[in-house]
Amino acid sequence: MSGSFEFVQADVAERELFSDRERILSHPCELAAPRNRARTVVRLAAGGRVYYFKQFGPTSLHNRIRFGTSRPHGADDAERECLMTMALRKRGIEAPRPVLRGRTQDGSSFYLCERLPGLPLSEWLATRAHEPAMLKHCAAFCGELLATGFLLPDLSADHVFVRLDAGGWRFGVIDLHNGSLRRSGPAPLRTCRRALRRFLRSVESLPLARGKALRFALVLLRHAGRARHARAILRGLPPMDTAARYEKPGKAQAYKERNRVRAERELNLLATVWPGTPGESVLDAPCGTGRLTQFLSTKGHSVLRADGALAMLRQANDAAGPAAAAQAHALALPLCDGAVDGVVQFRFLHHLPHSAQKAAIAEACRVARRFVVASFFHPCSAHHAMRTLADLLTGAAPTRHAVTLGRVRRWFEQHGYALCACRAELPYCKDLWVASFVRKGTAN
Repeated sequence: MSGSFEFVQADVAERELFSDRERILSHPCELAAPRNRARTVVRLAAGGRVYYFKQFGPTSLHNRIRFGTSRPHGADDAERECLMTMALRKRGIEAPRPVLRGRTQDGSSFYLCERLPGLPLSEWLATRAHEPAMLKHCAAFCGELLATGFLLPDLSADHVFVRLDAGGWRFGVIDLHNGSLRRSGPAPLRTCRRALRRFLRSVESLPLARGKALRFALVLLRHAGRARHARAILRGLPPMDTAARYEKPGKAQAYKERNRVRAERELNLLATVWPGTPGESVLDAPCGTGRLTQFLSTKGHSVLRADGALAMLRQANDAAGPAAAAQAHALALPLCDGAVDGVVQFRFLHHLPHSAQKAAIAEACRVARRFVVASFFHPCSAHHAMRTLADLLTGAAPTRHAVTLGRVRRWFEQHGYALCACRAELPYCKDLWVASFVRKGTAN
């Protein structure tokens, strides 16, 4: 396969700055998004402007078929992204200005575009610098985009850009190579579901209330032409807030009373991997109804509780006695780095998809000085197989997310932690595993 190099909407200065692929990479740059098998994205500065340079691997067979059978027809990922961008800009929709694209002899492709004005919606949400009106307009923009024929399944709070000028709120989109074009009309249900799932994953660790997230989804579906399908689509999505369910009257009380025999068995399992020593402070997050408090106190620890549900904190206070506590999401703890000696996340990670599990672990590693203990559901187990089969038969969205020990270990290693101990009550039969990790270079 021969290589190619083509300027798209480059000015004279850019043709000099980016005369070839090597020249592009000679400018100061930094990784702009996590690497994956399909592409690498770097942010670079040149000529007083900021650009993004995307390098794609050889186009997969699946994408070659998709690019050939759906519009706009492109030979590779870079060309597809370029053509989608130009189609959006032709309709007056903000998208990054395409500077150049090309392909190497091994079938890889690359694409350079100028940074889009404004900030990602996720950054607005992270700083709470958002207004209900902005979110409503943003949801309408996304829905109308889908209904106009721009099918962008990768829409997320990271890929929608927001800015405010004299004319009001302005919105744009990035990361377009998975998109396609079709005639205007109600957006395909599959695209709506995928786009909303992407949005949910992108805001899991952000301070966005469940009610606002639901209103955003409803406005998007209405403008996408799918208002009458909204209830079915939302019912099939994963939970938007695992803490909100426990604020319902009686829910936290019921959680406290359930399956005491199993709870005792699981505490014994936790004891086999526990790395803490007397006198160390431990954050229990999320603490639920405080069932770990007695265990931690017996070990000689001072206990700090945190939970996203106020009802859970009240139940913990009633059942386990008073303790320092904070209402806080485990993915955004209001504590400084190294605030406690250890953190325990028990019966929590399996409620989260992998992206949020990784974020929760990162947050626990940040606030812990020495150790973190976490439980998770393992995918290679009879329990997980039965649960997966039930979801397939009923068509329900998964509510329990399993992860291997290998992946959990890699996430901890990224933050300087090493595996200390790991146990399962009945490995590969039951799905609950418990593992402890200790920061490298710290004494037990």
